[in-house]
Amino acid sequence: MIELHIYLEPFAGEESKLESAFRDAFVPAISVQEGFRRVALLKVRDALRQYRIEFAFDSEALRLKWVASPEHQAAFPRITALCQQVTWAGFDVVEQRLAR
Repeated sequence: MIELHIYLEPFAGEESKLESAFRDAFVPAISVQEGFRRVALLKVRDALRQYRIEFAFDSEALRLKWVASPEHQAAFPRITALCQQVTWAGFDVVEQRLAR
């Protein structure tokens, strides 16, 4: 399994639009992709404009398939258009434990 973290700094005043774009465009687009496992939007506590999208796929090949999909091409630009900075980091999941 792989995980990607996308670090977002929205333009001032665009925070609620970013949250709406995530909920209304990004989540529906990624949720239908083969190999999709989970997605979350996190906001750094006590920070005005620091967000992170975390999502996981079964494999890097399936994540790349998502990147090339029409759904990604429609949804992700809605997120990035609201941000002054977007960076990312990818991870191989070595071990994972789930709550019972």
